[in-house]
Amino acid sequence: MFSEQAIEGIPRGYSLATHRRLLQLNQVAAWPERIVLTPWAGRIPIDRPIFVVGPFRSGTTALEQILSSHPTVGVFWFYTNVAYLAPVVGYYFLHLLSRLGLVDMQPQPYLHNPRLAFTPLSAFECEWVWSQAGKDLWDPHCTDLTTGADFLNPEFERMLRSIIQRHLLVQGRRRFLNKNPIHLLRLEYLHKLFPDARFVYIVRDPVETVLSHYRMVQRIAAIIQPHPQARLAVESGLHLDVLTPRIKTQQYAETLALEQIHPLLGIAHQWRMMNLTAQASLRTNQALGRQVLQITYEALSRDPATVLAQVWQFVELEDTAAAAITTHAAGQLTPAPRARPTVEEARWLQAVQEIVAPAAAYFGYAGKIG
Repeated sequence: MFSEQAIEGIPRGYSLATHRRLLQLNQVAAWPERIVLTPWAGRIPIDRPIFVVGPFRSGTTALEQILSSHPTVGVFWFYTNVAYLAPVVGYYFLHLLSRLGLVDMQPQPYLHNPRLAFTPLSAFECEWVWSQAGKDLWDPHCTDLTTGADFLNPEFERMLRSIIQRHLLVQGRRRFLNKNPIHLLRLEYLHKLFPDARFVYIVRDPVETVLSHYRMVQRIAAIIQPHPQARLAVESGLHLDVLTPRIKTQQYAETLALEQIHPLLGIAHQWRMMNLTAQASLRTNQALGRQVLQITYEALSRDPATVLAQVWQFVELEDTAAAAITTHAAGQLTPAPRARPTVEEARWLQAVQEIVAPAAAYFGYAGKIG
């Protein structure tokens, strides 16, 4: 019943994410868990939540791993998408499955970033949770995920707060952290929900980012496509967004049109629109802007001790634990290998640079190719 093929970058037990009875557990346990735990979880404040934002392939995951290793920081984890309505039950059930040998809890390279290791309980963006607001990445009728301060969904917002509180409860943590590139399209909404939130906005050379994103998609497709069971688990069970065509911005149709010419152009346009949307939010919402720290991947890789010290101070977690984490990270962080373009990729780099230019100038990357 639980037989599955071993897939690089996906922990053993991934097929359980599509098992009917396990999916039913998320629904059946939701209300009992919420009712029973509200007296405890409901008293946990969502204090100064930390959101790591930035385009895909910009260092968001590396920064998330560093910050989430702080002993006061709680997160959504890799399997939250499967048990988001009953995360406490899901947490203990996952440990039970591990003891039964059905789920592998040992660290292994990420599917989308083999330079980093993760487990089923590692921090993860969990866009499936955020899609419950009604702006759904997987809904073919939704063509724009942009969510401003005027967006309102009280039922989702109550559910979100309860889910966060129960994650903090079961992890025994006080500060919530979530990394998600798509948050670039909902900064003002997040600021409305959490006025004391801290946003760490990390960017990387746009051409390098676009090339890295393009190669990531190719790599994942090569791993996943030959295995229908794994693809079903990744897309429909775990609800990972790594195989989606493009993120739905205000110019989604143009992104898809460029995608048809060449995927590099679609990715470049996505990068442009996600960042332009975020930049517009920061220009028009000064209160939000004061709660955003912008860093670059290049600076983080070159001088991790200095940059991480700034980040810890900004999120107000500057303590001995943060200092120890920084010391360890400084010995581990190295720049990603420079993306040497193939002949085919090089043909499109000038067009990529022109597409990203309006947003790249804001970060000081104008006039560069790679």
